[in-house]
Amino acid sequence: MTGNGVVSMDHLLAALGETKEEREVRIRSLFNFFDAANNGYLDVAQIEVGLSALQIPPEYKYARELCEVCDANSDGRVEYHEFRRYMDDKELELYRIFQAIDVEHDGNIIPEELYEALLKAGIEMDDEELARFVDHVDKDNNGIITFEEWRDFLLLYPHEATIENIYHHWERVCLVDIGEQAVIPEGISKHANRTKYFLAGGVAGSISRTVTAPLDRLKVVLQVQTAHASIMPAVTKILKQDGLSGFFREPGPLVQLGCGTISGAVGATCVYPLQVIRTRLQAQSSNASDAYKGMFDAFRRTFQLEGFIGFYKGLFPNLLKVVPAASITYVVYESMKKNLDLD
Repeated sequence: MTGNGVVSMDHLLAALGETKEEREVRIRSLFNFFDAANNGYLDVAQIEVGLSALQIPPEYKYARELCEVCDANSDGRVEYHEFRRYMDDKELELYRIFQAIDVEHDGNIIPEELYEALLKAGIEMDDEELARFVDHVDKDNNGIITFEEWRDFLLLYPHEATIENIYHHWERVCLVDIGEQAVIPEGISKHANRTKYFLAGGVAGSISRTVTAPLDRLKVVLQVQTAHASIMPAVTKILKQDGLSGFFREPGPLVQLGCGTISGAVGATCVYPLQVIRTRLQAQSSNASDAYKGMFDAFRRTFQLEGFIGFYKGLFPNLLKVVPAASITYVVYESMKKNLDLD
């Protein structure tokens, strides 16, 4: 690069180790790859077929955008000279951002440099995500990214190559299917624009929960019936008793408070023997002649001397403290899940 940071075609050729003639052959070969019918031009359909052959995920094929960017005269066709102009502009653009990330200016991007560039753009990635990013671009698996690998990863990306857009592009071409949940690119929650994703997820969650609420209500009705039951009679019963709103009915605050009270009391009662043993082990003097030798010794001696009731000494005061707290926590938690669509 020159002192003022201007990137020329000579810099690009030097970085790629190509002559002008070799680069021309490469670009022509790529054009011919898309122009499989030898029409002498490209259109959206041809680009779509080419992207499929390159195994671009079907969820993120950008044939139309790529065609529009290349088509300088907007006639719906991409002639070779238009395709060549796009390649010139795109490769120069990619080299500029490559140089900006390559702070050592040694012709390679190492993971640490990529991490710093992402961090400056407000994008946080853990080590595992960063490794996946590098592995996806690093064709020869040597742990670094050359400009040729960087170019191949982004050459057909039709949007401006900012670090934020590159990150989004990587997310979309590395989609992860997580089963019954939505198909979500990993790392998306760590992006600087997480608020937008949160709002989008909230709206989507609200709509999906509203649409599926009748099915949830029907499921509950069928689950609580002890006799043999089928779907249509259950639907008829709900409509007859509560009308259409019956499909959207949910436990009220008092029911939730009762559930919280019961669950808190049961939970506290179940674990209370462990609390008694813990307290006795903590309170004893280590120099005492009759000190407990450990947890099992404390259990054994408590049962021998005090019986089963010894494990529940002080339970009632503990319930007076735990049960209200558990009830309030349960009600607030369920209310927040509903309001934030986290079900």
